[in-house]
Formats: sequence, C-alpha cells, structure tokens
Amino acid sequence: MKVRNTSLLGTLALALVLPFALPLTSSAQDVKLLGVVEVPGNPIISSDITWFDRGTEKAYITDRSNFGVDIIDGENNFFLGRVGGMVGPAPGAADGTSQHNGPGPNGVVVTGDKVLWAGDGNSLTTVADVDPSSPTYLQILGQINTSNPECDNGMEGGHWCGRDDEIAWDPKDRISMIATNGPSDVNDPHGPVAPYVTLISGDAPYSILGPQILFPGTTGIEQPLWAPDFRGGRFLLTVPGSLANHIPPTIAIIDPANGGFVDETINLDCQELLGTTSQSITGIALGQDQHILVSACGAGAVPSAPIILNADTLDVYAVVTQVGGGDEVWYNPGDNRFYVTGMDLTGTTGLQSLGVIDGATSTWLQNVTDVRGKNPTAFAESNHVFTLVQINAAIVADPSTDDSVCTQFGIRGTGCIAVFGPDDVEP
Repeated sequence: MKVRNTSLLGTLALALVLPFALPLTSSAQDVKLLGVVEVPGNPIISSDITWFDRGTEKAYITDRSNFGVDIIDGENNFFLGRVGGMVGPAPGAADGTSQHNGPGPNGVVVTGDKVLWAGDGNSLTTVADVDPSSPTYLQILGQINTSNPECDNGMEGGHWCGRDDEIAWDPKDRISMIATNGPSDVNDPHGPVAPYVTLISGDAPYSILGPQILFPGTTGIEQPLWAPDFRGGRFLLTVPGSLANHIPPTIAIIDPANGGFVDETINLDCQELLGTTSQSITGIALGQDQHILVSACGAGAVPSAPIILNADTLDVYAVVTQVGGGDEVWYNPGDNRFYVTGMDLTGTTGLQSLGVIDGATSTWLQNVTDVRGKNPTAFAESNHVFTLVQINAAIVADPSTDDSVCTQFGIRGTGCIAVFGPDDVEP
C-alpha cells in the first residue's frame, strides 16, 4: 500500500497552466433561493445525506424522523413519496441493542436500475425499489446485516456494530460500499472494533463480498465515492485520523476487485493547509479531470474547509476560506460547480450558507444564506440545488422561534427542502 502526502508546493505553477487544461469558467450565473418543498409527516429533526439521481430525475433525502427516505421530484420540485420501514431516530444512549444502536437511514445512493441503497441503523444496509413502473415500487427488497463478528453479528442477545453510514455504488462491478463506524456497545467485552467498510453484491440476495476492510486507530470513517475514470475505477473513502494515534486525515483509494483492498492513501496535512492540528475529514466530491473537493481540517472555532486537489498529482488547487465545508459536498456537472454548506466566513452574515465554488478555477464564487440547511445535492439538467433544512425539538415546541430558511415561504416548525438555482430561473 502506498502513502502520499498533500503539499502546497507546485500550486502556483499549476495555476499558470490550469486555464488551458480546463474550461475558463463555470456558468456565470449567480445562485439564489428559489423556493422550498414541504415534507409531510413528522418534523425533520433527525436526518442525514441527500442524493440526486439523474436517471430518475429525483432527489432522495434520508429522513430519520420519518423512518425512511423522502423522494422529491426534481423537475417540478414537489414531494413525491417515501421509502419507509427503516430504523428511524433511535434515541437514547448507544448500547449496541436494536433500540439504541444508531439511527437510520444515513447515506443513500440510487443505482442505474432504479434501486435505492441506504445505510441504516443496527448495522443494516437497506435496499429498496424506486422504479415507479415496478409492482414493488417503494418497497424494501432486502436488508443486509454488516455487523462485524466482534460485535456478535447482531444476533439475539448480542450486539450490532453501530449504524451503517454513508454509501457508494460501483456500476462497473455492481458493488456497493458501505461505511460502519464501529460498535455502539459501551460494554462490549471484545473491546473497540475498528471502523470498517463492507463490499456488497448489487444483485439479490446481496451477499457480502470478501472480508471487511478495517481502519484501526482512526476515529471513524465518512464518505465513500466511486471514481469511474480513476485507475480503471476506484472507491475514494474519507477517513478521519486521530491525534492520540498520530494518524492524519486521509483519503483511502480502494480497488473493488477481488473483494477490495486499499492500494494507496492520500494524507492531508492540516497544519500546512489551515494551520490546525485537526484530523477531521468528512465529505468528498469528484469534479472533472480527477479534481476532488474534500471537507476537512476543522477544529474548535475553525470550521472544516473545502479543499480542492488533484487525486493523481496531489497538487492543491485551493483552500476555500470564505465558507465552511460542512458534511456532504456535491459536484454539479451541469454548471461545473462544487456546492457545500457551512458558516459564511466572509464577515457578511456569519450565517449557515450554501457555498458555491467554481469547478474550473477552484475559486469561491458566492454564499447564499441557508439557515439550518445542510448536505447539498444538485440536478444537472436544471442546475437546481437541494439542501435539507433540519430543525430541532425546541422549534417544534414553539414554531415562533423558527429561524430556518423555510420560514421565508410560510413554513414553520417542520423543516423543509430548500431549492436554489440560477437567478434568471423561476421557481
């Protein structure tokens, strides 16, 4: 396994030739808030990742408060339906049992054959049908138990290894990769189990492929991403490091062939990049020509930053300091832009915002206020961007205190989905 370290060296030289290798700019249009989508059911207090699927032209929102994945029509921006039957918020102290073993759904992805995969609570990966023409539309097709044997495999009287979290899909080999952060059971007699990923066959009965890939000494694992043109197809996985174990935040490059293995890791030097000792890293998005944006190096009062680098050369194109990096990040090929959600750091508002970054020049373009919004996804055909607006129990109890972006459209005390887009487009 190879290990490489990022460096700011060579960035200036790269910037001199960058305009000739890439389009001079992305779409020049500013982005504005177009409207919001109201979501029926319980108020959105617990939620996680969003995903836009170009095949079905729908946004998929993991809505733990409503025990499922919400589906938003991307063309007309309305709530379409929900895949239910998932674990839900799972409140209470984590102890590894079915009631307190991490919430779900968490990560989500939709395959080309209109099958939804979601990381769920209780170390389960849930598979569901999202093909409107299918007789099993919105039904769960299977649930795969990915619990490591050290957690007793989640058997009766045993324990699970926490929630299955974020997920990615390899269409070439028809393999899903799911991340699990380790056991929730504080009294596990086996001691802590390292965070791990599991490879699962994309065909029923959805068998686990090969041994799980463990990341000992780390503090968790975050977002896997399929990179189809990178070395013939690889998963890129963000892995938070550990100060105590002197492990930096890394991007693991995983070959799914023959059960998968880590063939290289990319180490981020947060001290050099942002002047922090942070080992954090969360979201990752792949732009053109192997440009990747990661959200990393957040610590204390310093929020994680969007960092753009080249997966092949490790040249750092930019460290964006105008907006925080948030959790999930997204690349939209429709306008050649990266989107993040985080605190506005320009000194203008200081509010939670949707950050817009040019994918061609790696420069920050603008922040659009998006109070309580998070985890953007985008529809390339219309360049509409969707964020999940999550509130809290106090706001539900007293909707007059709602400060979220939903209130601009008369929605209070429930949360919503915010829709952004070019400022010359009507909602």
